Amino acid sequence: MGQWDRGASVPLSHCPTVPLSHWFLVIPLTSGYHLATSAVLVATPTVEDWTAMRTMSLYLLATLVMSTGALGQGPPVAARSTEREPGDSASIAERRAQRARSGAGLRLGSWRVSGLAERSGASYSVSPSFDAYWQRGLDRHLVMETGFGLWRREETATSTSGSETVGAYIVPLLTSVKLYPFTGPEHSTEPFLAVGAGFTLGVDDRQTVSGGLLGGSGGGGTTMIAGVGLRAAAGVEYRFSRAFGLQAAASFQYVRFFEQLAGERTFKGAQLAGGFTYRFQY
Repeated sequence: MGQWDRGASVPLSHCPTVPLSHWFLVIPLTSGYHLATSAVLVATPTVEDWTAMRTMSLYLLATLVMSTGALGQGPPVAARSTEREPGDSASIAERRAQRARSGAGLRLGSWRVSGLAERSGASYSVSPSFDAYWQRGLDRHLVMETGFGLWRREETATSTSGSETVGAYIVPLLTSVKLYPFTGPEHSTEPFLAVGAGFTLGVDDRQTVSGGLLGGSGGGGTTMIAGVGLRAAAGVEYRFSRAFGLQAAASFQYVRFFEQLAGERTFKGAQLAGGFTYRFQY
């Protein structure tokens, strides 16, 4: 291309060794093995160079902006939503099932306790069995039920010397796991199975005029006795509205006290009950 003169002006388009992004280039000139006086070669851009530089600058600026935005935003919003949707949908469905299963209820029925001793000349009466419960949904088919019940048996004996009445009150405090094996909370008719266990409280209440007619020391008063209880049940629920429904169940209940309650330690038998159910509305 020929030798450049000191201070010569050369168009950038005609100088392939000078990048378009540089306006001025300082080049030291050498003579033999000694560094000569430094000379400045000024490359003056032409109109074509200005146009090319402006086009290149706009292109680089647009590329930089797009790259920065892509790095800051990460994956597209639609892609991120699609990635989270399966987990979120499963969690939402599980929470809805738990809420739909949560509720409370009341049951009233008959507990036919068998194997209790009956004394000659004494009269006996029993009250209906009563249960109140609260339940929490675990998932679509499982429920945790916690409740308490009440059942009473009364013995009365009279003689020429006096009378005595002994009341036995049994209060089961049971926690049960209830299974709806075939249906979900959206069905109106649901059969279920349940099994539970827990603490049971017994109350021995004696009222006597002469003592010893129904066993014991013959003194009056109230004694509280601890025990354990078990229950297994099968039944069906029918909801006639979103919140309210009916329930019928057959169960077997077993209670064992650590001491004698009204002369007995074991109370067991079949139980038939029915009642109302309520599902919480969130």
